[in-house]
Amino acid sequence: MFYSLLIIQLLTFCYHQMTTRLDLFPFNGVRHYSVEERRKEALVNGIIMVLAITLSCTQIPILLGIGGFIWTLIMVEAILNWWLPYMTGREFYKMSHDETWGQVYERIFSTTIHILPHLKNNPRPNLEHMILHLLILGSSVLSWVYAFNV
Repeated sequence: MFYSLLIIQLLTFCYHQMTTRLDLFPFNGVRHYSVEERRKEALVNGIIMVLAITLSCTQIPILLGIGGFIWTLIMVEAILNWWLPYMTGREFYKMSHDETWGQVYERIFSTTIHILPHLKNNPRPNLEHMILHLLILGSSVLSWVYAFNV
C-alpha cells in the first residue's frame, strides 16, 4: 500500500507542476497567467505537496497523519475555490489581489475545456482541475487509510 500512496502523491505533484508550468491550451489556461502568478502557484503549492510527500515517506504514523491532514487541507481549498462557487454562485475564497474569483476565472479558465453543465452563470471547474481534484482526493484518502493501517 505504501507504493500506491507514494505513486498517487507523486502523480498529483507532477500533474500539478506540469499543468502550472506548461501551456497546454485549451486543456489549461496557463497562457493567461502572469509569469509571477505561474511561479507563485508552482512554488507555494509545490512546497506544500512535497512536504506532504516527504512526511509520507517517513512511514511514521503521526507524520503520515500530518501528511494526510495537509492533503485534506488542499482538498478543502479546492472545494472552497472551485466546487462551492460552481454549486452556489458565491465566492468563499478571498483572492490575494484586487480581482474577484469570478474575474480570475474569466481571465484564465473560461476558455478552457469544461465538461460540467452550466449552473446559472457560475464558474465551472474545468477538466484540468477536475482531474487534479480527483488526484488530490486520492492522495488524501490513501494517506489516511495508510496512516491508520501502519
